[in-house]
Amino acid sequence: MSRLNVGPAVKKDTIQELTYKQLKKAILTEQLSPDLFYTETDLAEALQISRTPVREAVKELIGAGLLISVPRKGLKIREYTQLEIEQIFLLRKVIEPEILSKLLKTVTAEQIKTLKELVCRQEEAIEKKDELGFIELDQKFHLSLITWTDYNIIEEMIIKLHNITRLIGHKAIRKQKRMEEVIEEHRKIIEALEQKDEAPCKKAMNHHLEKTEQSYRLIDNQ
Repeated sequence: MSRLNVGPAVKKDTIQELTYKQLKKAILTEQLSPDLFYTETDLAEALQISRTPVREAVKELIGAGLLISVPRKGLKIREYTQLEIEQIFLLRKVIEPEILSKLLKTVTAEQIKTLKELVCRQEEAIEKKDELGFIELDQKFHLSLITWTDYNIIEEMIIKLHNITRLIGHKAIRKQKRMEEVIEEHRKIIEALEQKDEAPCKKAMNHHLEKTEQSYRLIDNQ
């Protein structure tokens, strides 16, 4: 197995955390093939580190729903059925519009500014053809809304749901100029927050999640 090109060398003082981040990045950027099985030794050799931090990182990645362990075969990138994707978006469509209802009561001008900056950075990511950067900014946009409400338990749940959908997110955003659509949908959410009107907030978020789910269905139907 060739060396994974996932960034600078792992530092000893944070080896477990960085090993997790590097393997997660390798999964989400498709450096690890969903069609192959891997061993902890394979991954350790690719990262040029010992098996111990890899073993711990693998446990976290399995818990996050990004890897599965198949007896007598090894580790494999987790794949999700259309029914499972449907459930993920069902949860998101229940939770995230309600988050906006909570946030619009306390949202600040500085927070609105932060959201607008994230959208501008997404536009820059499109120009650079940086799909990973775009998706990471998308996740940051959604998680910021939750972080500002102090709903910590919900934030943990949404992080896991986002990680799962990101497994096929790269393919989804390539469909029918999806990235440009996402930016426009994010702007609608920001506008509704600025107006502090609950109904448009929920409508904008629901529309965004519906469109996102549709882009995932296009992949499954191909």
